[in-house]
This record gives sequence, C-alpha cells and structure tokens, in this order.
Amino acid sequence: MTEPTTGSEPTTGAASQAREPLTWARVEAALVEQDRAGGAPAPIVALFAGRTEAERRKLVPRYKEAVRSHRNSSRGLRTLRYVGVACLGGPAGIAQWLSREDMTWPSGPDTGEQAVHTLLAERDPAWIPDIVNRLATRMSVDTWGNHWDVVDALVRGSGLPTPTTAGFVVRWVDKVGRETFGTGPALAERLRADPYFTDLLPALFEVPGVGQLLENHESWSRTGFAGWGATLAELADAKVIERDTVLDGCVSRLLRGERPGSLRAFVRLHDAMAPTDDELAARVDSYLRLLPDAPSPVAGLAQDVLRRLDVADRLDPERIAEAARSVLFRTEKKLVRTQLIWLGQAIKRHPDHAGMLLATAGTAFGSVAVDLQERALALITKHVGKLPADQAALVYDEVRAQLSLLGDALRPEAAALVGESAVVEPDRGIALVPPPVRELPPPIGSLEELVEELAVLFARTDNPWVSPRGRNTDPLAVERIVSAMLREHERDREALHTALLPLTERHAHIIEQQWFIHQVQGAVGAMVAAATGYGGSRSGWFRSLFGKGTEASDHDLIPGSRVDVERLEPVQRFLLARLYEVGTRLRTPRGGPHLAEIADATGLVDPEALVAGLERYEVSGHSPWRRDVDQALLRLPAEIDPAVLARAGRLTSPAGLRVARMLAAGGPPAGFVERRRFARIHREFSYRDRDWTHFDGPLALIAPGDPDTRPQGTVPESALPMYDLSDPGAAARRPAWSENTEPDLHCWPLVLPRDRDVLGAHLAIRTQRGIDGPCRGAEILPALAESHGPLGSGISLALAYALGAQAAEDRTAAVDALVTLAARGDAWDTLGLGRDIGEAVRTRGLKTTRVVASLREASRAGAGEAVWGVLSGFLPDLLAGTKTTGLADALAVAAESAAGGGARAVSIAGLDALADRKGSSRAVTEAKRLRAILADGG
Repeated sequence: MTEPTTGSEPTTGAASQAREPLTWARVEAALVEQDRAGGAPAPIVALFAGRTEAERRKLVPRYKEAVRSHRNSSRGLRTLRYVGVACLGGPAGIAQWLSREDMTWPSGPDTGEQAVHTLLAERDPAWIPDIVNRLATRMSVDTWGNHWDVVDALVRGSGLPTPTTAGFVVRWVDKVGRETFGTGPALAERLRADPYFTDLLPALFEVPGVGQLLENHESWSRTGFAGWGATLAELADAKVIERDTVLDGCVSRLLRGERPGSLRAFVRLHDAMAPTDDELAARVDSYLRLLPDAPSPVAGLAQDVLRRLDVADRLDPERIAEAARSVLFRTEKKLVRTQLIWLGQAIKRHPDHAGMLLATAGTAFGSVAVDLQERALALITKHVGKLPADQAALVYDEVRAQLSLLGDALRPEAAALVGESAVVEPDRGIALVPPPVRELPPPIGSLEELVEELAVLFARTDNPWVSPRGRNTDPLAVERIVSAMLREHERDREALHTALLPLTERHAHIIEQQWFIHQVQGAVGAMVAAATGYGGSRSGWFRSLFGKGTEASDHDLIPGSRVDVERLEPVQRFLLARLYEVGTRLRTPRGGPHLAEIADATGLVDPEALVAGLERYEVSGHSPWRRDVDQALLRLPAEIDPAVLARAGRLTSPAGLRVARMLAAGGPPAGFVERRRFARIHREFSYRDRDWTHFDGPLALIAPGDPDTRPQGTVPESALPMYDLSDPGAAARRPAWSENTEPDLHCWPLVLPRDRDVLGAHLAIRTQRGIDGPCRGAEILPALAESHGPLGSGISLALAYALGAQAAEDRTAAVDALVTLAARGDAWDTLGLGRDIGEAVRTRGLKTTRVVASLREASRAGAGEAVWGVLSGFLPDLLAGTKTTGLADALAVAAESAAGGGARAVSIAGLDALADRKGSSRAVTEAKRLRAILADGG
C-alpha cells in the first residue's frame, strides 16, 4: 500500500476518536468542522481512520438519507463527498458517486483529491485500479470540473499506469496549457517534468478535440514563450522524444481529419518540426492521400511537400500525375492554380513522361472557374504540339473525354484542337425527387420502454456548461414520452410511480429543476417529478411548481423569474408551458384523452381522434386542459372530413365549441409576414439586464391573418405571442438570452406544423446573427421545408441569411432546405429570396462568396431551376453594387443553372453593360457566357 501523504496520519485525538463508536452524530460533527475549515477533508479523514468495514456499512442508511435531504443543493452534496468514499461499499458504487456531476466543481490547488486516495488506500488498495478505470472511462471530454484531478491523485498515489482514455487525455492537455500559459514555467520545462507526457504523447494525435485545445493554447502563449509546435520540435531535437513519433502522429492525425480549426495546430506542428527530405520521402504515400479531400490548409501542406520532393528529384512522375488528378478537381482556386504551375514545371523536368503528365490537366476542365479552365487549356495547347505522337494521343483522348465540361467560350478552341465538334448537348442535371415521407415511430409500448426513453433524453448531456451543439432534442421522442406518460397515468398511476422512481435517483439535478429548466429536458424532468410525487427537500418547491390550474399563465407554469420567462422566445415559451402543464396534469388523480397527440411525423393531429377525445371529456363532465386543446388546434390539418365536421358540430362544451369553430374555419388562419424597416437596435452587455443584443433589420412582422375577416377565437390566446414580432427590440433580445434553449429548436416545427413561414420569421432573427458569428436556427430549415403552410418572407429571410452563414453546417442545412422546396414543387418566390440576399449583402455584410458556394451546391444537387430564380433576383443588386467579390462566381453559377434548364425569359439589369465591357476579366467572360445562354433560351 502506498504510504499516506500529508494529512492522512490520524492525530492523537483521532486515534482516541477511533476507539469510540462511529455514529452518524460524529460524522455530522466532522462535517461541521470540515465546513469551518473551508471544506478541507481532514476531519473526515481523521474520523474514519482505522475504522472497520462493518462500522462503515452501518452508516450507509443514514448517509443515503442525508444525500436525499441535500439533493437540492450541490454544495450540500459536496460536503458529503468524502463520507461517501469512506463508507460506500465496492469500487462500482464509489466510482459512480465520484463521477456524479453534482460532485463536480472547478478544480483548484486545494480541492482535496488527495484525501480520496488516502481514504481508499486505507480501506482496500486493490479497489483503486478498478475505480481509476471506471472514472477514466466515464470521463467526458469537456474541460470543466475536477474529475481529472481525482483520477490524477489516485494514479499518482498508487503508482498506476497512465490512463489513455479520451477524457483523461483532453483534460490533461487543458491542464498543462492552463498551468503553462498563465503564469507557469515554459512548456518544455513543464513537459519534461510531467510524469504523463511520454505515455500520453501518442494520444495527442489520436484523441479528437486535442487539436482545438492546442490551437487555443497557441493564442494564450505569452511573448517569448513557445507553443506546443515549437516545444515538441525542441524536445525532439533534444532527443527527449522521438522525431518519428511526432511526425507519424502528426500525419496520421491529418489523415483522420477533423474540423479545420482543430487540424490547424497539427499543420503548425508539422512546420515546426521542419522535416528533412528523407523524412518527407518516407511518408510520401500519406501526403498523396491528403490531397483529394483534406481541408484546404492541410491539402496545401501536402501539395507543398510533394512539390518540394519533385524539385529534389525524390518524386516519380506517376505520383506527380496522381497528385495532379487529386488536386485539379478541387474547388479551391489557389490549390488548382498552384497545381497547374507545378504541372508545367514537371513536364519540363520529366520529358519522357510529359504526355501522361499533360493529360492530367484536362481534369481542370471540370472547374467552375472559367479562368482555371482557360489556364489548363492554355497549358495543353502550349505543350501538346511538341510531344511524340504516342504521348500526344494520351492528351487528345483526355481532352475529348472532358470536352463537355468546358464553358461555351472555351469549348470551340478545345474542340478544334482535337478535331471534334463544339456542339455539346447541355447537361440538364439530375432529376429532383421529393424526400420520402417520414414515418412516425410506434408508440411506447411498456413502462420499461418509457423508462429507457426518459433515460436517453436525460443523458443527452450531464453538464449544462457544455456547448449545446450536437445534443439536439428529438421532437418525436418527446411526443412519444408525453403520450406514454399520460396514457400510463390514466391506466395505472401507482405502476407509473414505481417505474419512474429510480430516475429520481440518477437524474435528480434535472428532475429538481436545478438545470435545464428552460429546456425540454427540464420540463420532462418536472413531469417525472409530478408522476412520482418527488419533491426534493426545498420547502414549497413541489407545490409551487405544480399547484396551478388549467388557466395558469406561462409565467405561472414555467419555473424561473417572470423576467426570464418573458425573455424566452415565444415558440419556446409555448412549448415549455405545454410540457409543464402536462406535469401539473400528472399530479391530478383523474386522467383524460391526450388531445394534441400527433398522427404523423410532421406534427398534425387526427381530427377524428380530437373530436372523440372531446366527446369523452363531455361525457365525464370534466374540462380538457387548456394548452392541450390549444396545441391540438395549431396541429389541425387543412382538410377535414365532412363527417368529422358534423360530429364536431354536436359538441357543447366551451372547448368543444372552440374546436368546432376552428374545424369549420379550416383550421387556424395562416400567419403572414409583413416587411417592416426598423432602426438599428444595439444593446450592450449588462450584468443587470443580462442582454447582449445586436440586430439590424429587415425584421418581419407576423400577424395571424386579417383581424377584420378571421373568425373570433380561432387563434388560441396562448399562441398569439408566436404571431407577434411587432416589438423588434424584444424579438432581437430573446435569442441572445435564450441560447441555452438551442437544443430544443428541432421541437419547434411540431409546435406550428402548418405555419412554417411564421417559424421562419422567428428563425430569421437567429440566422441573421450567423453572418459573422456562431448561430443556431438554420439546422431546422430542412424540417420546415418538409412541413406545411404557405411560404413567404419568413422562410425567405431565414434562408437568405443561412445561405451565407459563417458556419458550414448552417449553410449545408440551408442548401438542404432549398433543394427540398424545389423537389416538393411548393409555390414560393425564388426571385424574392434573391432580392433578400441582395439586400443582406448590401446592408448587412452577407458574404457573396458563401452564398454563391451554397447556390452552386444546390444547383448541382438538381435544384437548378430554383437556383436560377434566386440568382435572377440577386444578380441585379450584385451588378449594380461597387463590390465585385464573388461576382464572377455568381455569374458562373447562374450560367450553369440556366444552361441546365432553369433559364426563363427574364432581363438581368446590368448584365449587358458588363458583357459589353472591353477586356477579358473573368467577370466579363462569365457575363458574355450567361447572356449567350439566355439568348438561346437556356
């Protein structure tokens, strides 16, 4: 057993104490002493020193009771942390206790992790390796909390092998960086002294997420202090670590790929290592594998390496040709231009293989940039006439094969070179197919399945401080859970209570509304609390949460201050109010039909089932729950069976009459989005107001139909805030304050399944923030495209901003939505979308290059006609502006989509003026090409 460290030897008083019976009263006294000592665990360590396992086990019932009584306070639980280590039985139980998130707080120099080792080493040292393995395996890769420090104390105290799990590695890197780039010693000195460094060095190149940390540390490094790249190179030169380990690890990490920002650190490291020609030549196949699809900086690195080897006569012609074909089909102009230059030089250096090398230039004919096509054709024309007949034949065959890819301006020249006709049947693109109708999963069939679904929902994350990206709430799973909870509550309340009770132990921090209260996860946690009668230890908490009637307001139903609830976005507020109402409903002994239960995956209800449910309520004499009715009304389909209308006409209750009126009116009137111009709203961050808002119009104003013509009461009163963005200040503030609701955005389409334009207007406030910063909202655009309702300015504004968003995943979602709309054939104003894009480029700084790249992707996915419509509305703004960035690319995509069958008899203002200019710039060339295509009718 490892010798106890400082503080582990019992004092004389402790030895005397150990001879007295170990009671819970003595534990409580030690806890008071621990609290007075600022949380230092010495009193608990001394109290349990020398105690037998039998004595410890007797305390477990009182200890569990204390845990339950302190569950509402993470600080109170933490005071019991060391008691749990001292009396819980077995490695599994102790590891589970230590890995709880409510046992976690930011690590520091005196957080007492060494005491955990002292307590365990005295009990049974054989437990420690098992506990270390369990903790290291469970450790998440986020860098918050002190789980790493516990494992570190146990490993060092017991001399165990270094854990190499992803969580341990990421947190070690973070800890080294924080200790070094703050006020600590130089990184090289820190790593030389670190006992984990040698063991974890290979893992730096294997664990995802490490690269981003290394890049962050690079920005933290102080002047005169080397970052990770320079430090590892220094240690390799000093023979502290092997150069091959670093170089092989670096190249392998680049090959496995990751986000470009995470790979940037490894590109820096590769440069810092300054590999020799011999080292590069030994890894030439790996560099070749990087060329086709690695991010641009990584592919550029590989290209530079291979070109250097060619100059050093260390690269054979076959590999040069392979490199050329890998690069010349890419879209990055810099890479392609460099490759063509290298190709011209290689032809001179390898005359015996000039034909094979020159033939690869034809790959660039597929480029969307005419100037690159022109460069490739010029290179071929320059050299092909000097080649022997057999080599020239290879080049001519390649040109013939790629001839149809050339633009109209260059195709005649290339055709004449190979003696072919320049007339090529235009490529009409791929056929668009509407996405398959999503199927609704079967309902939850048993209590066991319900518990499993709830556990999955609650396990989306254990830490509220982790970025919400990647943990989206599954809307269909939530609807299935709500339906199952209400069904089981009506069938057997006691059985539901018994089945759900274990969840209150494992997920108390969610169920007691400590975290996630304004997310679906927290609202469903409240439903579990209601079904189990679990009230925690806070006086009045349970009653305050569920003591509301059917007419309770949003502010009464949703926990939190009135100000915080008011700042929730209206759609999120409606969603949460409905779920918290379900919790209140589960507290009552009577059951009833679930009126808002969805009948398909888009969120519509079955009108016949709705009417049948209302009939049941009328027979029972009870009133249905307000938000259940309101949500059902918002989910009505547009077409109603006459028999159902007649049946609804016989309803007599207030709720029944409301539903009958709505059914007779064909469902809620569709909201319309009206363009308004608002002054710039700019509110700086204030700790008092908790706002950080930047908004600049245009903003959409939504109204629920024409108030003069819509039947009174057809729009539920609780839904009206979703249809009102008349206060742009409030609308712009909400996303800034409500970013913790981002995981629930996927639930929004099921709230308004037949009013997607209204949701689009709410999303536009979010997506406009994504122009020059991170943003959530675009990811649900594909779901809106598959939803119901008219398409207007709401969706148009949301798409306009998302197509030019900073984040690639947001642009991808916008492209998916655009393609889906085109495939479904829904009536929508593509010209209006183009004008919205033009206005956003002109007034909001939307990047033309990003928009054009998105439109090119959509066109190549088969949405050429829709893309042509968008560009028809966008190009006049672009041609009239002073900014020329992206103009040539926009014209090229317009020509591509027009030639694919999307052209219509439209006049593009400014196109003739540009096409008639003198010169041969790419923009002028593309303007001439587009005009010729339009003159031919596409």
